[in-house]
Amino acid sequence: MERFPNFDYLVTASGSGGTHAGLVAGMKALRSNNEIIGISTRASKEAQKDKIMKLAIETFNHVVGEKSSDALDKDDKSLDVNVYDEYVGEGYSLPTDGMREAVTLFARTEGILLDPVYTGKVAAGLIDLVRKEHFRSGSNVLFLHTGGAPSLYHYQPIDTDVKTTFTVDSVDNRLRGPEFHEEKKE
Repeated sequence: MERFPNFDYLVTASGSGGTHAGLVAGMKALRSNNEIIGISTRASKEAQKDKIMKLAIETFNHVVGEKSSDALDKDDKSLDVNVYDEYVGEGYSLPTDGMREAVTLFARTEGILLDPVYTGKVAAGLIDLVRKEHFRSGSNVLFLHTGGAPSLYHYQPIDTDVKTTFTVDSVDNRLRGPEFHEEKKE
């Protein structure tokens, strides 16, 4: 019996770092090869990667025991920490076009509310990585929705004049940029 959902990649927010670092530490403890992808919501790739690495090592060592032979040195670089900072935009909590597209797409096609600060930017990253064919064909990608939907109302309206059309390529189920576009209502 499997203890986890069957996934090859997990895409999550990488802000203050707790969720991202905990997932990296957990996958290390379980000796999992699943790729954890953190979409930064505030910091540069290198700064965020250093923060996640430090926190993941502390978390891992707390779980396995500081004196365990499995414990990691504080300067260990064996953890696979993946951070993408291309979706931060002008800064923390500032909207981006990709975030607006993602919030609209998820709400209109799946009924899933995303917040503009975290999950909206993470979904923008996910959509872009799918379009760039980052994920192996046939792989399972898990999007971790970390909450925050109530903050959507703080940022309303994101754009009430957006009309969205979206299609899914039924052959490989990949989102394609040209098939999703927004038009202002006239």
